[in-house]
Amino acid sequence: MAGILTSEYLGLGETDADARWIGIRRHQAVLIVAGVGIAGDGVIAQHHTLLEVALGVAVVIGAAPMIDGLTVSLFVVVCCRFMWRRRWNTIECFDDGTSMEIHARGVAHVMGFELNHRGRLDLSGSDVEMSDRLAALVVGLSARGSSSHVSLHVRSGEHQASTMLALERHVSHQEGWTQNRSMLEAFIGANADGQASGFLERWTYIRQASGLARVLRVIDFNAASSSLAIFERVQMNGRRPAIALHIDVLAGTKAQRVASRAVHRLGSDGAVATAAGFRRTAKADRALHRLAQREDVIVSGQALLRIGAFIVVRATSVGELRRAVKDVIQSCEESGLRVERGIGVQALWYCFQLPGGPGW
Repeated sequence: MAGILTSEYLGLGETDADARWIGIRRHQAVLIVAGVGIAGDGVIAQHHTLLEVALGVAVVIGAAPMIDGLTVSLFVVVCCRFMWRRRWNTIECFDDGTSMEIHARGVAHVMGFELNHRGRLDLSGSDVEMSDRLAALVVGLSARGSSSHVSLHVRSGEHQASTMLALERHVSHQEGWTQNRSMLEAFIGANADGQASGFLERWTYIRQASGLARVLRVIDFNAASSSLAIFERVQMNGRRPAIALHIDVLAGTKAQRVASRAVHRLGSDGAVATAAGFRRTAKADRALHRLAQREDVIVSGQALLRIGAFIVVRATSVGELRRAVKDVIQSCEESGLRVERGIGVQALWYCFQLPGGPGW
């Protein structure tokens, strides 16, 4: 699962999901080099053919960027997968006594805890204390021998918001949270009786018995204000979207390996690009500096996190959903957040945003 490597000291930035070389993604570099090679061979070969030249040009075109972070080649892949997809998807939930077992493009075992809302927490300072306790939980989970998954879910209603913390089984709950299985079932969208809850996938949304839903994914936090909560504007939006924040906590030894490899990769790519005559950009230097900082804080005992943020917009008709998504995206942009619209991957993203993140 793509994510963001971050720490509380460095803050959130742009996604690290796509490795880049000389400023472009790896598959773009491969396509450009391969396409130029094929077309060049077709031109200079003794018995050159227009077919070979056309093939080379087509391969280079495959590296061209499109909307929603896709290139032409990735868009073709998404279209092919969408054509051969399972149109009807199911979510099953089972109560195993201590936790819920969720089956949706993957399996997750989670416990759900409801936040005990007591008015405006920020007036008493309780929100700061609760955030500190959650941060301590994450740091503690990083000391385990295996990776752990934590997710926070917020759903706004007309008069109040419901906040749920989903933890893996055998993880102790936090003060201020009460285990609530019925709320967990509501966020999953299925009862814990083994009966499957189904939904139909379309190109830009999913259709459920209760209506339509579209999942957006936040991929860039660079322009987010440091003086406001990241999702404050989104939560205040009149469309009342649901927010799911997923955190994969890497084990300490694995975190150090991941961070050191990231620094080595970016540093060696920069050296190769410089040797090839390309000028290093300020963005590349900042990225290398951030990775080096991350490696330092991880060695000092801090947690390395992979973070995924999803926003679920619901409506009762296609037209209403389109308008609601437009309003929510505008709120994201006003907050300094950049989102992907999930064209052709709505079923996958809907399963990703469920408690526990089945399929991560």
